[in-house]
Amino acid sequence: MRENRNCAVIQIMPLEFAVKVFLLVYKKKDGGRLLRGDLPVFDENIEFRSLQKGNMSFHEVYEEILKFISSDTGSSYKISVGTDSHAGPTTIFVSCILVHRVGKGAIGFLHKNEIPRKIKNLREKIYLETCASLQLAYLFNDEKMANIIKTVKSGGAFKGVTFEFHIDVGKNGPTKTLINEMVGMVKGLNFIPKIKPDSYCASCFADRYTKAI
Repeated sequence: MRENRNCAVIQIMPLEFAVKVFLLVYKKKDGGRLLRGDLPVFDENIEFRSLQKGNMSFHEVYEEILKFISSDTGSSYKISVGTDSHAGPTTIFVSCILVHRVGKGAIGFLHKNEIPRKIKNLREKIYLETCASLQLAYLFNDEKMANIIKTVKSGGAFKGVTFEFHIDVGKNGPTKTLINEMVGMVKGLNFIPKIKPDSYCASCFADRYTKAI
């Protein structure tokens, strides 16, 4: 489930099924296939990097998010996930969680994943980035999202929490041909998709650190 700004409950399909959908659509569209071994695996044990506090587990990241929100429950919040990649001899993926206190700053967390080959195909690159973001989004399960909503509401003046899925595609450049299929799939999984220039979690924050961490 996800709660949007108006607290409407939205059902999401199980992660395993969602990943299968991505794999099948890629095969149908491209004629090739994504290798399961190439897909990044996200679970509670993965390590993130906070730009302020260094390495953290996802549990620590989540606790830091709650702490950040509880310090100002009178604001509205956007929680965004996104991924960018950089291809050299290998391909580096940086996935990001960004918690934006609207109009009042943000905190961010990064996770680095590496595939031991250079990805040259643009569609494959975008699909792998989106699959990484998908798994990251699913770490915010029903219980965690309900707890975030409860924390914001505890201040008595609930102004909303939005969970966004940022995709590194835009109307300018070669990724424009992928907008409809990527946005359609993310919407089909009941997430809120954002593309450039609004997908800053992928196109700016994660992009900035693909070579830095």
